[in-house]
Amino acid sequence: MDSEKLPPVSLEQGERIHNFKTINITPLPTIQCMAYVLEHEKSGARLLHLHTNDTENLFAIALRTPPPDDTGLPHILEHTVLCGSKRYPVKDPFVELLKTSMATFLNAMTYPDKTVYPCASVNKKDFFNLASVYADAVFFPLLRKEHFEQEGHHLEPLDPDDPLNSPLIIKGIVYNEMKGAYSDLDNLISRYTSRSICPDTPYGRDSGGDPEKIPQLTYDRFVQFHKTYYHPSNSLIFIYGNIPTEEHLRFLDENCLNRFERIDIDTSIPLQPRWSKPVHQTIPYPIGTDESTAKKSAVVVTYLTNDVTDAVTTLAMKVLDYYLLGNPASPLRKALIDSQLGEELTESGYADYQRDTFFTVGLKGTEPEHREEICRIIYDTIRNESEQGLDKGKLETAFHQIEMESLEIKEMYPLRLMDQTYRSWLYDADPLNNLRIKELLDELRRRYQEKQGFFESILRDQLVNNPHHSILTFVPDKELLSRKEEALNNKLAQIKAKMSQEELLKIAEEAKRLLEMQTAPNPPEALATLPRLSLDDVPREPLELPTVMEEAAGIRFLHTDLFSNSLDYIEISVDLRGIDDELIDVLPIYADAVVKMGAGPYDYVEMAEREAAVCSGISVGLSSKGTVDEPELFRPSMTFFTKGLERNLAKMTEVLKERFLSPDFSDKSRLKDVLYQGRAARRSSIIPNGGRYAALYASRHLSKNCEVSERINGVSQLDTFDMLLEDFETGADELVSKLDKINDFILSTSRITVSFVGSRNSYEIFKKNLLEGLGSLPETQIPDTTSCFEPKGGCAEGLAAPADVAFVALAARSVSASDPNAPILTLLSTQLSYGYLWEKIRVHGGAYGARAEFDGLHGIFDFWSYRDPFILETIQTFKTSIGYVEKEMDLSQKAVEQYVIGSLKGLDRPIRPGNAVGTALERFLTGQTHEFRKAFRQRLIASTGEEIKRVTREILAPAFAQPCICVLSSRERLEDAGIEGMKIKDL
Repeated sequence: MDSEKLPPVSLEQGERIHNFKTINITPLPTIQCMAYVLEHEKSGARLLHLHTNDTENLFAIALRTPPPDDTGLPHILEHTVLCGSKRYPVKDPFVELLKTSMATFLNAMTYPDKTVYPCASVNKKDFFNLASVYADAVFFPLLRKEHFEQEGHHLEPLDPDDPLNSPLIIKGIVYNEMKGAYSDLDNLISRYTSRSICPDTPYGRDSGGDPEKIPQLTYDRFVQFHKTYYHPSNSLIFIYGNIPTEEHLRFLDENCLNRFERIDIDTSIPLQPRWSKPVHQTIPYPIGTDESTAKKSAVVVTYLTNDVTDAVTTLAMKVLDYYLLGNPASPLRKALIDSQLGEELTESGYADYQRDTFFTVGLKGTEPEHREEICRIIYDTIRNESEQGLDKGKLETAFHQIEMESLEIKEMYPLRLMDQTYRSWLYDADPLNNLRIKELLDELRRRYQEKQGFFESILRDQLVNNPHHSILTFVPDKELLSRKEEALNNKLAQIKAKMSQEELLKIAEEAKRLLEMQTAPNPPEALATLPRLSLDDVPREPLELPTVMEEAAGIRFLHTDLFSNSLDYIEISVDLRGIDDELIDVLPIYADAVVKMGAGPYDYVEMAEREAAVCSGISVGLSSKGTVDEPELFRPSMTFFTKGLERNLAKMTEVLKERFLSPDFSDKSRLKDVLYQGRAARRSSIIPNGGRYAALYASRHLSKNCEVSERINGVSQLDTFDMLLEDFETGADELVSKLDKINDFILSTSRITVSFVGSRNSYEIFKKNLLEGLGSLPETQIPDTTSCFEPKGGCAEGLAAPADVAFVALAARSVSASDPNAPILTLLSTQLSYGYLWEKIRVHGGAYGARAEFDGLHGIFDFWSYRDPFILETIQTFKTSIGYVEKEMDLSQKAVEQYVIGSLKGLDRPIRPGNAVGTALERFLTGQTHEFRKAFRQRLIASTGEEIKRVTREILAPAFAQPCICVLSSRERLEDAGIEGMKIKDL
């Protein structure tokens, strides 16, 4: 979005064009769109086009797909639909597009009641290519049995060469994905909360699939589900962008919809019948066999609330959500944290992504015996708020936060608008309900002002006096994984025992045929059906930001003047070169404490309230990376980020300065809470981010920047949090002293670079206000810290965690971002990820995913897998990928051209205001000048097959002869892998 003007109206209400009838046309000035609601009269498809001046165009098809059981049928179908269609009969057009298109988004998602297939691009030709493949995939998929077995589940012998004596195993991509999901406490809480209060509707079933139930799904039921629900009459087509509406209508009618006749499909989502009393349930979840169970439980209370189609009540509940939980001063959040009955809140708040909305809140890091007391705090707090009356100032803060969120042009902005649309449209309500946020806010404010006790009444109706709620206690179980594994092995042994030799041989033969199908290349005639871009279709120049740099009082200021819809964005980078090594491990605690404790004369509650009233909140990030020329330059840094409405800029700047200049770490009780919350948050992130954590841990041996990156952003943080909490009573004073030292260290104009996104007028006001506090700071000499770090390779390490799958990583040193070979390594990372690794690790091995990544600012290349059933096989695949490039990869001129196009999309994503503030900062600090980026792009475009071979032979092959290996999985799996010399660390 670079203009505040709405595009002109191109249709008339009631107009019929390309078999579509125009239902209504609505200007939406807040989001700069003209909304066209249409219906395809022949097929019954409904369509919404948000016509705007934004060059990123998005196409999405949503279908109501209520799950019939816990087998994950909608989820497996979502995967399999993208495995080839009648018009495009390649094995995996989705992956081919990932490798060769300019797509800014390409994926599919399964929700509790719908399945959505979105794709997006800034290139018009590419957009229609993507939309053509996706429309054909949704309505005309091949749905071969082999694809069902690959994506869902199938049996095969563990040893394919000895099927009669080998034990049976279950393989399947969704099966392994969900085994990973069911290993993670936060994921389990998320799955059980909504299911627990809607047992009599589709929301009481797991659309993603319970691993224990997935093998019950049959191919015939799978095919029938598609026939029932995947019809245009059950579709809601969402389109966003600057391509004229008429072009979309013609494209859809001619390519897809005119082949269908309207039918009646009952996909209505019933409301859950209401209870007269709450339900209680205890749910075990896995932890490591060597872990203590102390403070590992969670207690969660979930209320069934309103029908999401009631737009005003839904918005009122969002206000109450923020009022009760939105910041550390919010009454319900504060009451639960101050109780010290747990370490951190569970994922809490109001959920409006399904028809039966719900409000959930709880504590993790607690004990089962605290359940009643936790529930009492929740009940008493919401009751007291409803009886005593809500604080008007806090309500205004909640309104402010929702207004700010509604105006923000976020990353993947079209996808966010799509999501807001489907949250009402799917249930036959007005698709524009959640896009008219200003009108809704005005109406909500009118009711609030006219009716005394308006919010108190909603709070009583939806929560206080609502008996329909569940109380779930999640308890750690050291033996759960082993019991499940034993039960599965026994079940598979029983299945095998009942089979004849012929049946066992048939299973082995089917597995062999599946492998042959997976390994066979796509026929050239099938690949030729896919629409492609040529290099003539892509821009030669890099995407620029209108950033200007100036210096004032020794501080560097970057101003990027983008349209930001009345919001301003601020990011301050602090150069940490020269910091004492003993303080590095404390940096994550500082990052948490500086924004969660008091500052100046204000305690943490007062600061939280002041902050929430004027901005979105302040966050602090940590990194350690070099420059495009010197990845070995040891350059740790800290960033402060915030955003807020233009009208609050002066106040936002004052709060930011208070956080930066005068944090107060002296409240030791609060500091201890911050430590507990920080540890809980980081521990909860291990399984969901296992691949990245494993890659960080493996690469820490390769450079000083990599080592420090792992210490401040990896699993090693947990050791620091554990140690500080264990010794808190005796070590609190020393910790406070270290936090103060860090703050003293950063207060130097020489260390500060500021990035600002907003209007020129706002920037000048901001700069003046910021300099009134930071301009008088002293200057310091920043040392040159090119590292003398001694890298090493050939190490193997394991991280033991309660995971029913594995995350496997290999890392090795490579070259800098400015090295002439860097563009080739970028190309290889993209093509290996979506080519060789996808086929070998995901398709053949059943893992959820695998990646290759080149990082020129650290000078490393790494591989990692995600929710992976195998360890040794994956390590071997990573290593053999090097030989694959040299000996088997198609390096013809035509193929390389497609590789280049697929790699360019990483450089051409739209930069939204919230990203621009950080992108401008990173480009400046790391030396990513226009000249550098232009040269990098030109070198990438000029890639040849011979160069790809040479770079693989000269850089990757020697580097991965002795890589650093890290595997994150259960201790049992790590030990069974038997990797020579592996050191295992318990998390």
